[in-house]
Amino acid sequence: MKKLIIDGSMPRAYVSWLEIVKKFYTEMLADTELQTKISSLKVTADDLNAADALLAELEAARADYLREKGESQDATEQKDSVFAELDDWMSEFYAVARIALEDKIQLLEALGVIVRN
Repeated sequence: MKKLIIDGSMPRAYVSWLEIVKKFYTEMLADTELQTKISSLKVTADDLNAADALLAELEAARADYLREKGESQDATEQKDSVFAELDDWMSEFYAVARIALEDKIQLLEALGVIVRN
């Protein structure tokens, strides 16, 4: 159990958990004695190889997820920046519109500006 690093509790943190799982499969695949012992649980070398291959897929999927998450955060920052610029522009627009249309309140309200009488 110590060789496979499964003598304690499994960590909840993804990176730590993945390290332990990778170590487990690396040790199991490298040691035929361990494979013989685990075969009593109906776990074959093919099962271990398949699980090891799935770990590679998991790492690739995680890398894609992190890349896409970063892209999404970048897009959100860009969107927020553009909306902030647009908000500044619209504030100026409404200020000018209030002056230009002060005697035509209905037109101001058509622009979405609420005017109290």
